[in-house]
Amino acid sequence: MDESPQEWILKRRHEDLGATVRMCWGLYIQFYTVFLTFSVVGLGWVLTRPADIMVPRAKQVIAVVFVIQTILTAITSGAMGLYTVHVAHDQEHIEGLLTQLHAGVRPSVRSAVPALLAQFAGWSNCAAMLATAALWLYVGFIR
Repeated sequence: MDESPQEWILKRRHEDLGATVRMCWGLYIQFYTVFLTFSVVGLGWVLTRPADIMVPRAKQVIAVVFVIQTILTAITSGAMGLYTVHVAHDQEHIEGLLTQLHAGVRPSVRSAVPALLAQFAGWSNCAAMLATAALWLYVGFIR
């Protein structure tokens, strides 16, 4: 073993951060897709039901459930963008530490984690979910 324990830990931590962020995004996409699908189907169902066959106040109860769901999804979307930015910074810091352990110039390569894209995606999805929550409020309580 020609690497120090510190170097071994840093390399494994760098690798673990990359794997974790990929896993989190995979789970998030599944979570977001399911919630978005249920929300759109729910909106379609509520909007196509004649008002006279719906149980009184059922529309409001359904709207409250979906508002809560979409707000939680919006929070998760924003958090995923922020988390990915933090991972990219942590990986950059680890790379700096690793290059300090060895004499030489740090290679000028981009981060393996597309932090700006992830931040844009997270905040865009957050905005879309907040708009969906507003739509649910309109459908449940105003329309």
